[in-house]
This record gives sequence, structure tokens and C-alpha cells, in this order.
Amino acid sequence: MRFVLCIVIAALLPASALAATDGVAMSLSSAQAAAAKGDQKAAAAVQTTTSREGCMSGCDARGYSKNKCVEACRPGLCHPGAETPYCVSK
Repeated sequence: MRFVLCIVIAALLPASALAATDGVAMSLSSAQAAAAKGDQKAAAAVQTTTSREGCMSGCDARGYSKNKCVEACRPGLCHPGAETPYCVSK
């Protein structure tokens, strides 16, 4: 019984760890810390830092509402789980 429980926990752990970071915005400093620890998505987001204006323009071009764009393009916010990971400069 313990063996089966260990297998179930081991199978679920990677999925839950991925779910915790995908699609979740984080601060620029958190993304930099995660990148320093080896998080490839965070590193890609930090390397793809854009201005707020550039973020708003790209968001609008993708057809998102202005409210959603304003929320997503806050200065200092990173989106490592996005299709193209990015951060918005402060």
C-alpha cells in the first residue's frame, strides 16, 4: 500500500509543479531568482523584456480587451508561462 501511494505521489508531483508556474504571472525579481536557480521559462521571460508600450501594442494586436492588457502589462510583471514568455520593464 505504501509503495502504491509513493508511485501516485511521484506521478502527480511533476504535474502539480508545472501547473503552479504555467500561466501565473510573477514579479521581475522573482523571475530573476527563478532563472538563477535554473528555471528555463523564467530565464526566457527575463531575456524577453519589453516596454509597457510594446506590451500594450502586442496585447491589443492579439485582440485582448484593454482591461486585460492593462493588467498583463503592468511594469515589473513577468509571464514565464505565456506562449512567448516575457517580462515588462519597470
